[in-house]
Amino acid sequence: MILSTIGGLGLLGWLGTIWAARVGKRWAPWLAIGLLATATCIAIAALTVQDTSGDVGLAPLLGWLQVLPCIPGLAAVALWRRAR
Repeated sequence: MILSTIGGLGLLGWLGTIWAARVGKRWAPWLAIGLLATATCIAIAALTVQDTSGDVGLAPLLGWLQVLPCIPGLAAVALWRRAR
């Protein structure tokens, strides 16, 4: 349930960022940077948080799958930097 919620929120965030960039909003790059930072923090937490048994609480494959939404954000930030 947590992964689905985070994935849905991430999708809405990136679609909103794409819309903002397409219509030329000046705050679109800052939204992309904020979403990238948030997604990176969530992904790191998913990969490192341990449950009560001492094992990582999330299967490593699922944790790494959470890193995938960070890739569009990284691309957006890289393209924004290159455009300047």
